[in-house]
Amino acid sequence: MSYLLLSISGHDRAGIVRDVSEALLHLNANIEDSSMTALRGRFTMMLIVKLADGDGFGTLKAALAELEQRTGLTVQSQRISAEEAAIVPQEPDCVVTVTGADRPGIVYEITDVLAANGVSIVDVSTRSRETDNRGDVYMMALEAFSDGKAESLRAPLEAAANRLGVDVEVHILDEAVI
Repeated sequence: MSYLLLSISGHDRAGIVRDVSEALLHLNANIEDSSMTALRGRFTMMLIVKLADGDGFGTLKAALAELEQRTGLTVQSQRISAEEAAIVPQEPDCVVTVTGADRPGIVYEITDVLAANGVSIVDVSTRSRETDNRGDVYMMALEAFSDGKAESLRAPLEAAANRLGVDVEVHILDEAVI
């Protein structure tokens, strides 16, 4: 089996996921893992794809080039080993949320605290929104694997939040919820 990491992006429109999945279907490629999102009129996706035995990387590259031409999407591909494809991702055991006035440095300060405490970020989502009376409001949610250290993150995250002038909360996920 051959495995690939595909990174695909373009202007957001209806039908992107269909177009990509159709191209992969014609190659008998299986989408094993994916993450997709739209950001300010742009759509991006990352996929781990498994090619069937005998299907070559060259055939896939040609089909992806045709997909780019037909749809205007940008496609990047990278081979990954079977060992890397078999890695089971860490499941988050906590969610850190941040809200407050938008300013540079929020992502760095919060992720610096997490890294210094050996916490792995599984997923991040951020938004900055204009409000009528408070200026831009920033919202961030980080799903993280703390290996049971979530409670000990509260104090250092609160210190970072105070420096930044934002609010931070640590939500410990119950295994029944995960």
